Amino acid sequence: MNNFSFDELQKKDLLTALGLWLVVEAVSFVLFPTLGLIDPGARLRTWFLLSLPFGLGGAALVSMSSRFVAAAGERGQRKLASLIGQFGGWFGLAGIMFPFVVVCIEFFSTLNLPR
Repeated sequence: MNNFSFDELQKKDLLTALGLWLVVEAVSFVLFPTLGLIDPGARLRTWFLLSLPFGLGGAALVSMSSRFVAAAGERGQRKLASLIGQFGGWFGLAGIMFPFVVVCIEFFSTLNLPR
């Protein structure tokens, strides 16, 4: 059914999630402040320190949930196990995208629109 073994699938998803997280970190904490889109000041350090465990934990959760869903599909326990695995994957993606969400909130909260 699957061209990858469970270990290869988990490794591939972990590397993909870490790559996505690194890109989000670079855009959020390097590109946006450099272009002047946000000016967080001292909060930038706090956001960065919070994004480290969220991003790394999210990447690990994405890789574990993909392996969980694949293993559940092989055993025939598809419905509940698949739902639990997908739920874990969404939490992992939320952790990976945390820096971008925080930066977007900062950007839109300081945006001066004409009334």
